[in-house]
Amino acid sequence: MLDAFAQLIKLYLLPGSPSFLLAAVTVALGLLFLGRVLRPWGLALLSGIVVLYWALSLPAVASPLATRFRTGVVPRLTAADVQRADAIVVLGAGVVTHSLSGYSASVPDSQTVFNAFEGARLYHLAPVSLPVIASGGIVNLAWQREPESGVIRDLLVRAGVPADRITLESSSRTTHEQAVNLAPMIREHGWTHVIVVAPSVQMPRAVGSFAAQGVHIVPAEAPYHSDLPPGETPSRWAPSGDALAVSTRAIYDYLAWAYYWMRGWLG
Repeated sequence: MLDAFAQLIKLYLLPGSPSFLLAAVTVALGLLFLGRVLRPWGLALLSGIVVLYWALSLPAVASPLATRFRTGVVPRLTAADVQRADAIVVLGAGVVTHSLSGYSASVPDSQTVFNAFEGARLYHLAPVSLPVIASGGIVNLAWQREPESGVIRDLLVRAGVPADRITLESSSRTTHEQAVNLAPMIREHGWTHVIVVAPSVQMPRAVGSFAAQGVHIVPAEAPYHSDLPPGETPSRWAPSGDALAVSTRAIYDYLAWAYYWMRGWLG
């Protein structure tokens, strides 16, 4: 029952998503036209939807959501932090496969790109050539045909990580499964300082998932947006699709953490 409810929210009722917008507007319009008594409720719901989506589309709202309400720049690991590292794990954050006339290409979500590039940055900071694990499988065959791990590997190689230092973990569909599948590998190699790269908002769930498997990781929080051109300062109050996407992903991660807690998957 809990799994079915979680899937319903993930696919159709995630605040910030198009499906949630359509569902909420449909209900609001129904209330507006069902009679005078229900009309104020429909108007209130419709107004609330407009305010919600305006707010989630503002960088001033998306930024604190994505950084767990911390002010300023999220701290990133330095060369001193990776001195004792045994390995780097890069978690996937989504891939979509596009197909036409027998050809196909898998396009990473922007957060997958940022995770991979942060993993590459840490690799180049390390004093020795560390093994890098690209983790992520096929989440849903409806929109994905290639495991996230292969796409992450290509991004890592593009950023200068040697292909022979990259190991693929291609069966995981969730953060929980990534921890379950990677924990035996980590123990087998005797690694005690494993850096795990994920966005800030996902990190509590990643840390808890690995801890539940008896593995204590070194969290490396990846940025959630591209570097800005020199001298450019974006407006925090101009709505954008990118900010809405960041807000929606952040809400998903907060809800996912609650789901993991209810399932007992957090250590």
